[in-house]
This record gives sequence, structure tokens and C-alpha cells, in this order.
Amino acid sequence: FASLNNGDGTFGSVTQVSDNFAHEAGGWRVMKHPRTLADLTGDGRADILGFGDFATFVSLNNGDGTFGPVTQVVDNFAYETGGWRVTKHPRTVVG
Repeated sequence: FASLNNGDGTFGSVTQVSDNFAHEAGGWRVMKHPRTLADLTGDGRADILGFGDFATFVSLNNGDGTFGPVTQVVDNFAYETGGWRVTKHPRTVVG
């Protein structure tokens, strides 16, 4: 879910932006699967990045309050593939 900035210090209503990266939708767990926002394309918009069980996934920002499909991008940095643990192995995004 997201709430878009109105540009005047207020935010719009909360809307669902992705059908994944959630507890029920996608099976994501806080203690296993870090998720973060980062501008992965250099367009000034925050994209969603998630470190799952078997791969790393992204959903690119469409620029209109919605996000594109969840796409597998790296076959590592994941809970099962690579043995990465939240309590031991911080993962971050740098440009």
C-alpha cells in the first residue's frame, strides 16, 4: 500500500500498489525477507526491492502511483539461495 504526497505537506488516500511483497500475497516475512524502496532506474522514483526465499525481486515505479509487475532480477541475496539472514547479513542498495 502507498499514500502519495500531495506536494503541500499532506498525503492522499492509501491505495494498494502491488499484489506481492506482503504476508499473505507472496508469503513475505519480516524476519526472512527484507523489502526496501530505492530508485533502481535513476528516474527519481522509488521502486520496490525485495529479498525473497530464492531470489531478489523488483517492481518498478510507473510514475503514476502504481508499480509494474514483480520481476526476478538476481538469483542470490535470498534466504534459501545464499543463506542470507536478516539478523546476520544486512542488505542495502547503492547507486
